[in-house]
Amino acid sequence: FSTQQPTNNEQRTTNEGQRAKDERLKNYAELPPVNSAEKVVKEIDVENLSSAKIRPIAQLHNSYIIAVDDEGMLLIDQHVAHERILFDKFRKKENERKIESQNLLLPETFDLTPAQAVAFDLVADELENVGFALMRLSGRTIAVKAVPTDLPPSEVRNLLAEILDSLDSHRRGNARENLRDDIAASLACKAAVKINMRLTPEKMQWLIDRLLITSSPTTCPHGRPVILRLTMKDIERGFHRT
Repeated sequence: FSTQQPTNNEQRTTNEGQRAKDERLKNYAELPPVNSAEKVVKEIDVENLSSAKIRPIAQLHNSYIIAVDDEGMLLIDQHVAHERILFDKFRKKENERKIESQNLLLPETFDLTPAQAVAFDLVADELENVGFALMRLSGRTIAVKAVPTDLPPSEVRNLLAEILDSLDSHRRGNARENLRDDIAASLACKAAVKINMRLTPEKMQWLIDRLLITSSPTTCPHGRPVILRLTMKDIERGFHRT
């Protein structure tokens, strides 16, 4: 291999090229570094969604919907988006007394802990108001005969345990309306589409359309963001086009 050293002219050209590059980069001193995504990708305001026409174009890792509108690109968490849709649906139907249930082929029985048994007595009526058909058997055993239509039967055990375990002595004093919100939020979480689940373009569009007419399209019932935005202005700045 060659060990020839660069000539003075070559070295001068290299130095001048580096200085020119450094000078250009000074113009972008205010740009966030590439690894500071939180400075560019922002949680979206609901006002920016009211008249937007959002179109899904892809799915990221079968978990996030990549969509576009007139302002740029959107990243939508498919699980919490569906969670928000279902939460609003459950609370609306509960308030209207329009409960939808699916009967189980065979009743499922559960043995409760002493604390769960106490909690069950407090919330049994509210669980039936969202679509459960429950029966108290001997001791701390209960039977579930029907569940809300959107809830996969495989999630029944986990859902009931989550709701009953959450009703500790502090939360038992909460208002009944808060309890109904908690139950609806837990139910929505278990019934919603999961991450790592492939969605068709039609299903992605359905989720977006339904999300936009919910009471709070930008946050899930637990307060987490549903949509992140990367505007065209941010994209152009990132590629040094402005």
